[in-house]
Amino acid sequence: MKIATITLFCNESFRLETWKKYYAEYRDGIALHVIMNNGDPKDTPTLREAFPDSLILESPSPNMMYSYNLALREILKDSEIDAIGQIVNDIRIEPGGIPLLWETLYSREDLFAVSPVLLEKDSDKVVCFGCEINRKNYRYIQLDSGKKLDSLPREIRMVSGLPGGIFLAKRSYYESLGFQDEAIYMYADEIDMGIRVASQGLKMAATSFVLAWHQHQFKELSAGRHANSMAAFYIGRNAVYLASKYESALRVARVFLHHIIAAADIWRSALFHAKRDGSFAYGAAMIRGAFRGLFYKRSLG
Repeated sequence: MKIATITLFCNESFRLETWKKYYAEYRDGIALHVIMNNGDPKDTPTLREAFPDSLILESPSPNMMYSYNLALREILKDSEIDAIGQIVNDIRIEPGGIPLLWETLYSREDLFAVSPVLLEKDSDKVVCFGCEINRKNYRYIQLDSGKKLDSLPREIRMVSGLPGGIFLAKRSYYESLGFQDEAIYMYADEIDMGIRVASQGLKMAATSFVLAWHQHQFKELSAGRHANSMAAFYIGRNAVYLASKYESALRVARVFLHHIIAAADIWRSALFHAKRDGSFAYGAAMIRGAFRGLFYKRSLG
């Protein structure tokens, strides 16, 4: 067992102190911790001071997939690394959790990635116990979302998708199936990963024997659930882009229409409830993204 993990960092110094605490809880379970700074290079000295035992790299691009791939290439230089984890900087995983993920990962030859149960911040409320990919709209269905932890079965379950930001994959996944699709830029890379794994007859799993919490730290309080227009753009764009990558023209049209209707529903709700939470900009960004996805055929994965 020799595990490496990757964490991306982009102008998130407000998370630094809590991130250090979360890292301290899992650092003994990994051999190499790579931090990829794809934000302001001026933050690199601060990162080196905060994480003296980690490998700090700089990316010349804000493209998250490009930056992640740079980290992967660096890790794969060490032929003894047999598992590579993704863990974002506002995730807390229980002490000893990463080695337990490794044990699950290597319990089956056809298992290529595994994730823990993901819980809401400092709670026993489930975000997801694995995910399923809805090929009708290229969105995730989060399994057991909203349930209490003690209601979940103690099991390892096969799933078609894993939550972005907290999973462990075998080295051989990247060696045989390739790196992340850089055309995605951000969001939906985990959906692409799930489809690529399934296309090779391989499996992914979620285990309730390991727990993690998504602490969701933001620089400022959100103006509402529809405050992030950039996220809306990439949600719309990448859903249509991935449909065009894997589906027929008819299925692509259905995915496109789904996101147009979803944006219209957001507008309708905002009008009905007189919301001022960024809903109109969010819906407009999703529509722009969906149109962009129709013509965004480039795949670098």
